[in-house]
Amino acid sequence: MQMENRYLRKIARIFGELSVPLRLYAKDGSCLLPEGDGPAIQPGDILPGTSACVDGLLIRCADVRPQAYIALEETIPGAADLLVMAEGILSSILGGGMSISSQSDVYRMALRQELTGDELKQRAQEHQIPLEMERCVMLFSLPESTAQNRAAALLSELLPLNDSDVLVDMNRTTAALLRDMHGVDGLDELKQYAQAVQETLLEEAMQQAVIAIGEPKHTLVQLGESYQEARRAMEVGLRFEPEETVFLYSRLILDRFLDALPREDCQYYYSLLFNRRTAKLLNEEMLQTIEMFFRKDLNLSDTARQLFIHRNTLVYRLDKVQRLTGLDLRRFDDAMTFRILYKLKRCLQDKPSRQP
Repeated sequence: MQMENRYLRKIARIFGELSVPLRLYAKDGSCLLPEGDGPAIQPGDILPGTSACVDGLLIRCADVRPQAYIALEETIPGAADLLVMAEGILSSILGGGMSISSQSDVYRMALRQELTGDELKQRAQEHQIPLEMERCVMLFSLPESTAQNRAAALLSELLPLNDSDVLVDMNRTTAALLRDMHGVDGLDELKQYAQAVQETLLEEAMQQAVIAIGEPKHTLVQLGESYQEARRAMEVGLRFEPEETVFLYSRLILDRFLDALPREDCQYYYSLLFNRRTAKLLNEEMLQTIEMFFRKDLNLSDTARQLFIHRNTLVYRLDKVQRLTGLDLRRFDDAMTFRILYKLKRCLQDKPSRQP
């Protein structure tokens, strides 16, 4: 196993700030740091965690993976102690949960875009991960998960998975499902799958789950984009549609657009419709009526039936809105204008914390 360039860069930065000329060697004795500087060494049979003098150098075999040696000129005062401290630095960088030892590690780092390019391809080949496959990231957030009952552990017991699906533990409350899109009939089917999982979680584990779905991607490299889209969908969805629990990135175009607007513009356009003059009319009951009217695709009869009111009562309420605001919500353009301006209220609220 070779030491990855990102770790070498971090180690080089730390070693470069020291006043002593520390050198780092690979298992085969070739010099890793300083890059291209220093002859190869023959460390012999130095055991991990011990040091020995070889050709005027004090060499320590660091107890890390991948195996590495640290060396100093043996005449430098305190050389032995310096090597022990340097080994601690290596252990912190390479052994603190950062080494890539499993498929899950590769997937996790690919999703977070911590592993890219040739390095990602190399790791994928080592762990037999397909570089090309139509996949989609489904992000699950289970707020009630605990250290003993992590989201991924719970989902692994309850999720109906295909052989080519991969569940990745992202943190205590969040897991990402890399869903193989072969045989899946579009994002609507994924949404139905998500809703079925929510019902199972509620029935079997008394857990409420929020699920966000990114766009399908064809390559492993692009899965990081799908993961970021799922995170964005969860953030924007919870903000603009707090009553919903399944969010598709592709269906949140308007919400994402509004979320990107400057706060000052949101305040200005929101106040054009929602102000002191309209406050009495656009009360909670009226807004609930309008929301239901939009949900029923501007169908008067369906809306009245759902609200348990007479159709004429609904017409009377919509007429009142038209008289005061000039917007006839029975017309698509006016309904869309009202809906957009109403959504701007969410832009004026504090943003929720980003999902991991």
